[in-house]
Amino acid sequence: MIVYHVNLIISFVIILYFLLLLLQYYARFLLSVKYIIKYNTVLRIMSSACVNNCKLLKSICLNVSGAIKRRKMSINNNDVGSNSYDDAVKMLNSLQSFNSKLTRHPGNLKLGQVNTFLNRCGVSYDDLDQLSVIHVAGTKGKGSTCVFCEQLLLHKGYRIGLFTSPHLISVKERFRIDGKVISDDKFVFYFWSVYNTLLSKKSNGEELPAYFMFLTVMAYKMFVNEKVDVAIIETGIGGEYDCTNILRKTSVVGISSLGFDHTTVLGNTLKEIAWQKSGIMKPNSVTIVANDQPKETHQTLIERSVEKQTTLLEAPPFNKYNWYENTSELGILSTAQEINASLAIQLANAWINRNNKYDWLKECKIGLNGMKQAPIWEINKQDKQALRNVKWLGRNQILNMTPNLSYFLDGAHTIESIQLCSKWYQNVCPKSQLNIKNILIFNVTALRDYSVFLKILLTENKIDLVLLCPIVTLINNHRPDTVDMNFNYEEQLVKCYNMKNSIDICDAEVFNSIQETIEYVKICSSSEKNINFQVLVTGSLKLVGGVLEVLQL
Repeated sequence: MIVYHVNLIISFVIILYFLLLLLQYYARFLLSVKYIIKYNTVLRIMSSACVNNCKLLKSICLNVSGAIKRRKMSINNNDVGSNSYDDAVKMLNSLQSFNSKLTRHPGNLKLGQVNTFLNRCGVSYDDLDQLSVIHVAGTKGKGSTCVFCEQLLLHKGYRIGLFTSPHLISVKERFRIDGKVISDDKFVFYFWSVYNTLLSKKSNGEELPAYFMFLTVMAYKMFVNEKVDVAIIETGIGGEYDCTNILRKTSVVGISSLGFDHTTVLGNTLKEIAWQKSGIMKPNSVTIVANDQPKETHQTLIERSVEKQTTLLEAPPFNKYNWYENTSELGILSTAQEINASLAIQLANAWINRNNKYDWLKECKIGLNGMKQAPIWEINKQDKQALRNVKWLGRNQILNMTPNLSYFLDGAHTIESIQLCSKWYQNVCPKSQLNIKNILIFNVTALRDYSVFLKILLTENKIDLVLLCPIVTLINNHRPDTVDMNFNYEEQLVKCYNMKNSIDICDAEVFNSIQETIEYVKICSSSEKNINFQVLVTGSLKLVGGVLEVLQL
């Protein structure tokens, strides 16, 4: 009976939505009537109001419809762990916000909400205090730093929990325990445990946590229950007001390379961004920053460390460590990954030696930039093996598909990371090679300036062909893990043609999906066996994830 009423309400919402669309079109029609002169001004005001109200009501209808669907699925699936993985991800997707642009930070209100939700799930402040955490923020490289750190600690016998974002192929990638992505069953269990608890305890008019906040609650719940020795937590956006920043005690904090990204949320200057990212510093902690921070951020980082009562250290260059053997065998090919690996070495050793930190901190001397220099920890054969074992999809990744077709994937999506990606590609694919065809598969998300990215990639590398496509794996065939409620296919396709028209250095083509693009490359490489095809994929982690998904099909 309940399900019947839910279906009835959903039908009503759908009908209302289409009526509102008709009203919106009628309002636009009024604007187009040229021969009405006397009442033109009045009509413009009325029709403009109609359009704005339609947009508002559309948003309301979408959110109400999503809430009803969530309730329906919850009624049908009330037993924890009884659902399939896809069912859980579909419900998770219903928590995505329909607001496509973040324009400002919500401040401490959001952090209070996270704590409320955790308390309802049985995770108290005391539980979080007992959870040992390495917290990492930054603009680029923070995910890679977390994975390097995870592997270093795993090889020393510790039980590690890892929470990162975003995912490339499946949502469960965001959660790892002991170096392995959690199973479907474990994801389903924790998802419904948290979801049903929060649904049953929410008050009238209260919303469930949005997508990333929900996953953050789920991560802390999981790591507390699984009794990990240490949880390595990567922030989402920023730091000061990030959902993950609800800890009162953190022994070790890391800040990877800083640069410009999410400026509408974090600020338009490097100082503002550094202020936000350094918000995860905690009293009595050790905070270690990557050694390539822009000069504009140094004073802000120092001042924030004093404000937050943490000891600030700068990681040394990668080549300063006393390596057991030649570092070329590590497989870390790019300068960026060397910076990330050095920071990870510092974080792992600082955590291991946290209980005697004053013994080794007193040996740290202040460098030229005003920050103390972190210790040069001894690197043994075990550490080298740990770094060699790092597998981090979509970051400086090379896939040799056939004897004459290779993919070079890097999810670079900021100006600084695109510059590093370009240098990496130059190192692994020199311009002087013969019988080579270099192809760039490219797109960007949000409002990122694709012209700047393309200029860097096309002027610094010998690219013969650019392939552009909307960031959708298959047309009309979306796995739950890849659904984005704010994705607009038509807008993406128009942007692809705009990008094509802006390219005059080489040829460019537009395809309808990632799968079509990959199929085209496959056909080309199959028909020209005497040519080696090198395909660089960059500009967006979502694009890289889509390419990886297609290549695995």
